[in-house]
Amino acid sequence: MSKLQRDSLQNGTFLVIFALCAYLFWRTLEPIWIPVFLGLTIAVAVFPLQERMLKGRLGRQPGIAAALLTAAVLAIGIGILFFLVVVVGSRLVTFLKEAADRYQQKGATGLLGNDLSVLLARFGVDPATVQRRIGELTTDIAGTVGKTATTLLTATFSLIFIFIFTALTSYYLLVEGKEGTSWFVEVVPLPDGQMWELVQNVRDVTRAMLVGTGITALYQGVVAFVGYWIFRVESPLVWASLTGIASILPGIGTALVWVPIAIFLMATHHLAAGLGLFAWGALVIVFVADYILRPRLVGTRIRMNDLLVFIAIFGGVEAFGILGVVMGPIAVALFLGIVRIYQREYRPGGPPRTPDVTEPVKEGEELLQNAP
Repeated sequence: MSKLQRDSLQNGTFLVIFALCAYLFWRTLEPIWIPVFLGLTIAVAVFPLQERMLKGRLGRQPGIAAALLTAAVLAIGIGILFFLVVVVGSRLVTFLKEAADRYQQKGATGLLGNDLSVLLARFGVDPATVQRRIGELTTDIAGTVGKTATTLLTATFSLIFIFIFTALTSYYLLVEGKEGTSWFVEVVPLPDGQMWELVQNVRDVTRAMLVGTGITALYQGVVAFVGYWIFRVESPLVWASLTGIASILPGIGTALVWVPIAIFLMATHHLAAGLGLFAWGALVIVFVADYILRPRLVGTRIRMNDLLVFIAIFGGVEAFGILGVVMGPIAVALFLGIVRIYQREYRPGGPPRTPDVTEPVKEGEELLQNAP
């Protein structure tokens, strides 16, 4: 057998074994990929703090720094989850049960005010039918929320499992630090410079999305509190906190909170307040945050124009659920990174001379492009 034939056989055998091992590894990782991804996200986000701590008093003790940072992040996450389930959840159940009791006591005549009834009649809608549907829907939601709270309590072991694996992943990735990243870059069969570029893209996207999501959630929670206070919604702090948490889902997330509240205000003889809250939520809470603030915070950090930011965020949520807020932008950024590497180093005609339209346009460049 010639050397060329032997080398081809060895290469083919290696590729088959490699593909089989990669498949088995993915089947092993698939059941726990969510906590692994969460741990990776935490490690990437807090790694700059890890480096600062190692340059300070901790010195050469990466294990202690990694443990402290992981514990701090998970403590914040547990605190938010506790607040959401116990405080906001109990208040939501009470609110829905009160609405259901109010409907049962007052019947169809007590839920809608005269102004709203006249408005519905003008559009050909029977107010009595709407009143009955609202009461039935409120009763069903109250029962569903109560069952959901019970389900959450029974899912405690699953949550503990996720937190443990998330903590382990974050801890070990922080301990490995740059050495683990360097090993990964050298293992992948691409030039090191190209791999470092892709790794940097993932870092930038992850940190930009976490910062952008955090600032957007804070903004939407604050302006939601102002709106609830202006239009005299009961427990404005609780509803504003729930609105801020719901903002993790862009666009429709906050609407799941302020839209039912606005409808409830209109249905309980507060037509002007309900319409005002609806306008406030659509313009100040949603439009400014999701279509102005979020793209500005994210797009300029990850070399992505506004259109691609929208595709990455909303498409990512549609494809991967809530984790798509980060996974979608990572996927788009990796694709753009590969495309730019191809244009720069693999394109047969050499690098293109036209500007990269996928990057965000700076103000000065925009003026130049619009000039005759």
